[in-house]
Amino acid sequence: MKIRLVNYEQGMGIKDGILTKYAQKMGDELVKLGHQVEIEAEPSQTAEVNHHINFLPYKKGSGVNTLMVTHFLENEKDKIELLRNHLKTADMGICFSKETMDRFNQDKVTYILPAHDGLKRRPLVIAILTKVYPDGRKREKMVLELSKNIDKEKFAFRIMGNGWRPIVDEMIKDGWNNLEYFEDFDYGIHKAILDSSDYLLYTGLEDEGAMSVLDATQAGLKTIAPLRGFHIDIGIDYPFVTQEELQSIFDKLAENKVEGWTWEKYVKEHLKIWEQKSQ
Repeated sequence: MKIRLVNYEQGMGIKDGILTKYAQKMGDELVKLGHQVEIEAEPSQTAEVNHHINFLPYKKGSGVNTLMVTHFLENEKDKIELLRNHLKTADMGICFSKETMDRFNQDKVTYILPAHDGLKRRPLVIAILTKVYPDGRKREKMVLELSKNIDKEKFAFRIMGNGWRPIVDEMIKDGWNNLEYFEDFDYGIHKAILDSSDYLLYTGLEDEGAMSVLDATQAGLKTIAPLRGFHIDIGIDYPFVTQEELQSIFDKLAENKVEGWTWEKYVKEHLKIWEQKSQ
């Protein structure tokens, strides 16, 4: 398919704008999929598809004409009216969200969710700042069980406190490389862990509350802990009691809601519209 991506920013001399980025990224993916692509500031009179980025300066070209719908506020009635006028000759307006699409309430407006640049997601850093005892009162074996059932690429552990060595050794044996253990308390390292972590995990159930939970809350970390003692007054972000509840919390933390919002998917959704309108 011969496709012209009409980048109106290009005609304005803008080289690093967001619309230019979308034109270039879409062009790269379309070429990978075997299509003939041009990126120009004006529409083509020979292309099978003209996709206008964005809709404001629209001028009709040959073939199917679709408009990227963005850069307007809800109360900008003049732009909304302009889009409605453009759609008298264009085939489809394509928004970035269903909410925007619903403002127009007409068949010639749809939406395709935007694409991300595929940046690598760093592991979520879990701080554990408590010593443990031979009687197991801190329920530290829950951490070992948890570590066997979560993605090692998505989490990292920073543990400080006496008594964790057997569990840490088991985790390392199981392949946990992104793990640091400090057996003796050191205030400077304690502070550094709080400054660089995302969540504080505390598994003890019988205490009146953990000072690490208090410190973590003050430092701005999200807390994962049972609702006991002064934890109730603090308010725990992710409360749990059982191993199953703890596992469920980490399963949710591991989710990446936009992982599938790739440029390939974004372009393929456009191709579906172009192919349908070409028939």
